[in-house]
Amino acid sequence: MAKDKRYNAIKELIERGGITDFNKIFDIMPPSTMARHLGINYNNFTKRQADCGRFTVKEIMKMAELIGVEDLVVAALIIKASRNQNKKHVKQ
Repeated sequence: MAKDKRYNAIKELIERGGITDFNKIFDIMPPSTMARHLGINYNNFTKRQADCGRFTVKEIMKMAELIGVEDLVVAALIIKASRNQNKKHVKQ
């Protein structure tokens, strides 16, 4: 499978600081496409998006590989998103 060119755009934006929020990735890459590339059912992927703590280490590593960045870059975005999600749940 040829690499989707949108991953290059995501990589560039992450490296330049244009993407600092995990869910901003999906302004460029539809969640359904990312889910398919990760081998995850779309419904399960959207559940993980809603609760980022559900992503596995293997899924984080695969996302980083697809985007072309270090694992820790994607992990940091997901951890930040998870913390923000937890803050929202605590306030409600």
